[in-house]
Order: sequence, then structure tokens, then C-alpha cells
Amino acid sequence: MAQTLFKLFFTQRLAALASTESLRAIREGLLWILPCLLVSAGFLVLSECARVFGFDPQVVAFLAGLHNQISSVIPLLVAASIGYMLAIQHRLPQLPVAFLCLANVLLATFILREYPRASATFVLFIAIASPLLNVPTMAWLHRYRWTRLVNEELVGHNLRGTINMVVPGFITALALVVALSLLLQVPYVAQLQGPQVLDALQSPYGSGLFVTLMNSLLWFFGIHGVYAMQPLFDVLDQAVVLNGAALAAGEPIKYVLNGGLLGSFAFIGGSGGALCLLLAILLVSKSQSMRLLAMASLPLSLFNVSEVLLFGLPIILNPRLFIPFLIVPALNAMVALSVVHMGWVAPAVVSVPFTAPVLLNAYLSTHGDLAAVLLQVALVGLGTLVYVPYVRAIHRQASEGGTVYLKSLDMTFRGLEEKGRLRELDPVLASHRTLARQASEFNRIQQISDYEFYLEFQPQVSTRTGLCTGCEALMRARDAKGTVHSPWEFLQWLAQARLMPDVDVWVASQAVRQYQKWRKLGFALPMTINVSSATLTDAAHGDRLVEILAQAHGQVSVEITEEALVGDIQVTRRTIQKLQAIGAKVYIDDFGTGFSALSYLHQFPVDFIKIDRSFVVAQHDPKGAQVMTGMLRFCEALNLGVVVEGVETAEQLAFLNTGAELIIQGWYFSKALPGDQLEGFVRERAALARS
Repeated sequence: MAQTLFKLFFTQRLAALASTESLRAIREGLLWILPCLLVSAGFLVLSECARVFGFDPQVVAFLAGLHNQISSVIPLLVAASIGYMLAIQHRLPQLPVAFLCLANVLLATFILREYPRASATFVLFIAIASPLLNVPTMAWLHRYRWTRLVNEELVGHNLRGTINMVVPGFITALALVVALSLLLQVPYVAQLQGPQVLDALQSPYGSGLFVTLMNSLLWFFGIHGVYAMQPLFDVLDQAVVLNGAALAAGEPIKYVLNGGLLGSFAFIGGSGGALCLLLAILLVSKSQSMRLLAMASLPLSLFNVSEVLLFGLPIILNPRLFIPFLIVPALNAMVALSVVHMGWVAPAVVSVPFTAPVLLNAYLSTHGDLAAVLLQVALVGLGTLVYVPYVRAIHRQASEGGTVYLKSLDMTFRGLEEKGRLRELDPVLASHRTLARQASEFNRIQQISDYEFYLEFQPQVSTRTGLCTGCEALMRARDAKGTVHSPWEFLQWLAQARLMPDVDVWVASQAVRQYQKWRKLGFALPMTINVSSATLTDAAHGDRLVEILAQAHGQVSVEITEEALVGDIQVTRRTIQKLQAIGAKVYIDDFGTGFSALSYLHQFPVDFIKIDRSFVVAQHDPKGAQVMTGMLRFCEALNLGVVVEGVETAEQLAFLNTGAELIIQGWYFSKALPGDQLEGFVRERAALARS
């Protein structure tokens, strides 16, 4: 019961601490630094092998130095990779944000330069935690105009995004500097003093439990446990030396708890008993990606190097593995202390490097006691048994996707499976899937990156006067060869890449520029632009859209589809009200083809509806004609303006001449025209109306 409450408490706190998006950013970001970790660990293993086989000390030091150099940049890479992933989620420029996160780690390193112990302890934690705080803060600051140094009229999109991150980046960096400076005023943080006397080892069970639990807890949050508790680990290493001296002098061994015991029996394979987790994955995991990661980590774990697993799986900030990561080292330490106390295994009396190979470290530290090797093997098995249920639970949670059986309909609802996959527990496989999808999207976007985008305007003619009363701005694209591409193709790709809000802002800017160009020529004609649901439900982009269209003084209105009205109703309504406040009108496009259109006519202040071409074509059918007539009468009763799209023949136009004024848009009158040709069309219609 106590363990259940303990697990529930920490799981809930961790879930509140880090959202799903943040955890995904950490997992995918840390996954990118795996090659560096593997290379660094490889040099460490080579260094240890060179030392064991008696190579020249300079060779050993050279290989160890290569490992240390790569390890020194790991915090920088961690911060940059997590910042990059969070920038994608918050729709910020990725590389500038990643470099700002990297710069924050450099700032922290500089501030902590006079406190080497604090620096070694906290820099990795800062590298993980600072992007989680700073990137959302930068996104929040970026919404305010006063933080933007340039606008889109002055520079290109990429340069604008980069320059506009200067102020948010400076503010968050300054906040980090102030926070660290204040933190260093706390004496314990600045000095990181711990128990530095051997008296702390007089109660081995309590001290051993404290060291193992605290080391795992610190590593779980990305804090290097050995550095954080360096004074205590120094005492533990000193105890091994004193044990060796006592053995040589023929005196009784005094310190059962020491660095040799913890290194050989508690931290088998590295922090958290990583070797036990690897074996559990290889024994029961059905995930090929997890098994591949375990196989890649196994040789390193035999030298007690667990960073690849800590960052690759990852274990850091992964609540699903928190409990066994905490329990296994503590349990192993308690069992090892009990066995040594009973005299079944000799105490550690020889100092052995932490990276000494598993089995060999137990044999050497106990001065050649084979029972120590057997104990280590037994503890590996015990730790593996502790990890196995949690590894199985990972797959059980993945497979139980929230299915519901509907008895009377004899069917199964699996709608929660996709939601379950958002918390995909197989980070490597999930990363490959994500990368494949992103590569496909990137290829499509790259394909259209060289397109020339421009607007054309399709006239709209009144059935009552015959005059051109407005037009719709339509987006077009032409490639380098001069071929014009269908908007349905590239707009779909842009929507899948989640770029439609930016596209809508660009279209609005181009439409306003065309309006201003016409006004300079003494010509005016109302126009409409299409706005996606992504823009309407995004408060920042919605405000930017209103800000741009306000320059047209009501001459540029917006068309929205019924699908756009089923998102965030409150945000959408506020955006529509802001648009109407600047004089713009709101049209519902493709009326009657989407969701429950009638319910939206009283929820949203709509000015016009646009009847889809499919209803015009269907008028040849008696029922189709009745539907069309009914829709027109319905709109007339609600005093809504009506635009009918897709009118191509005189027969279709004649059917629509019912007496009430309608606005006709279609090839019968004109296809979409360049902006400089529209004035001529308006004059032609005016001349025909007078004749």
C-alpha cells in the first residue's frame, strides 16, 4: 500500500511538472545526442582497456582526455536539441531558439566558474530544465509587438524570425543570470558541502540507503549524482583505502559500507543498476527499437557507463521507470551489506576505478573473493526481476489503447488508440516514424519552395444590376518552368506542414497591397480572402490578421468554411468580432457542404454565405432545384447576402434570376484575373449595364 501511494504521488507530481509535449521534446532531443554519447563512451572504454593491459600512461590519459572533451559539450548539445524540439511545438524559429538555449548553458557555466563542484552538479540539470522554462517564455514574449524589432515589410521571413528572437532571448537569458546569481547566495548551493567525516559510515544501512536513493533521484532529474554528493563519495573511497590498510596490518575491517561495495554491487552497470534494466529489456521487451538500444548499451554498461541508456531510452524525467530506477540500487546495497556483515563475502579493501568491468571489479575490490562475483551475479538477477514488471507494463500500456465494446452493435470502439500513441513508449521507433513523416513533408515543402506565389481575382457580378460588385482573391503558384499548379495540391501540403496561419497572413498582406495599389490609381473594389481554421483558432495569428486587414478600411473581407467553425468557438467568435469591428464582412464558404451549417448562423455573426458549385450543378435534378430554391429563400428570410459560386452557363444563370439580388461568381462572367486587368473588366460590366 505504501509503495502504491509512493508511486502515485511521484507520478502525479511528475505529470504536473512536465507536460506530454515537454517530455516528448526531452525524449526526441536527447535521442539526437546518442552518437556523441556512444563516441565518448567508446573512448572511455578504450582508456580503461589500455590501463588494464598496461599501456603507456600517456596513451591512457590521451584516450581519457578525448572522452572528457566530448563529455564537456554534452550539456550544450542537450540544451540545443531540447530547445529545437520545443521551438517546433511553439512555432518559433528553430535554430535561433536552439542556439539561445545553448548560450544559456554557456552563461550558466560562466556564472558557476568559481564554484566547480556546483558547476559539475547543476550544468546538465540547467541544460535540461532551462529550455523547458525559457522556450515557452520566449513564445509568450514573442506574441507582443514591443518584442519584435522588425516586421514583414522590411525583411524576409527567415531574417525576421531570427531578429525578432533577440529581445525574448535577452530577457530569458537575463532571468537565468539573475536566478543563478541569487541561488549562489545560498551557502549550501555554492559550496555543496556534505558529510565529510568517516563517522557518517558508522550506520552503513542508513548511509547506504541515503546514497543510493539520492543518486538515483538526482540522476532522474538530470543532476549528476556523483558530483552532487562528491564529499560523501570521497569519504566512501577513503574507507576502501583504510580497509586495505587494516587488512595489511592484520586489524579488523571497520568500514563495510564503502565505494567499492557500492560500485560493485549497487550501481551494477551504472546508475540505477542499468545492467539489470538492459537484461530486462532483452528478456521481455517486444520492441525492436528498445532491444536495439539495449544491445548498443550493453558493452558500455559492462564498464558501468550508463549515460547512453539514461539519455537514449530515456530514464531522465521518465516517470514510468522512476520506481525501479530508485529501488534497484538501494535493494542491491542492502542485500550486499547484509551478506558482507554475515561474513559470506569479503568487504572491499582495494580501490578499483568505477569503470572497471563488471565481475572483475567485484573480484578485484574484495582482494580475489569469488563469492563476491557470485553475489554480483545474484544481484544482477534480482535487479532484473524488479525491472521486468515495469518493462512489461510499458507494452501493456501501449497495447491497451482504450478499446470499448458496444454489445448491442457487436462492434469495438478503438478511438483512444491514437491518443494512447501520443504517449508512445518506444522512443526510437516513434522517432523513426516522426522522421519519416517529417521527411515526406519536408520533400513536398522543398518542392514548392521555389514556386512563385501570387494572387488572382475572380470577379463577382450582381444579378440585379449586372455590375461587378466585388471579387475573391485566389492564391496561385507558378514553378521555375512557368507551369501553374493547382492550388488544391500545394495548399494541402502547406496545411499538412501546419503553415496555413503564415500563408493566410501572407495572402492578407498581398490583398491589402493590391487594394492600396488600386486606390492610388483611383480604383476601388471590395474583395474577399480565404482564412483557414488554424488561423481563426490561433489568437496570435488572428490578431495579426486583423491588424493587417485594418489597413484596408473594410474593403478586404474574409471567407471561412463551416469546418473552421467547429474548433475553439470562443476564440473564433472573438476573431470574427474583431474583423467586423474594422469593417470587414464575414462569409461562410461552401455553405451546406460541411458540418451542421444552420446551427452556426445563430452562433456567429455572419454577413454573407457562398453557395457551393455542387448545388448549382444539381439544379438539373428536380430535388436539387428544390434544395437550391429553398436555400435561397432561407437566406432571404435571414437577410443574408448570397454569393453563388461555379456558375458557368446561361442556363444556370437563368435559373438563379429569381428576383432577389444574388452575387454570381463563375466562369460564365470571368475566370480569375490578374490585379491589373480587373479594372478593365469592371468598366466593361458598367458599359454593358448602361446599354
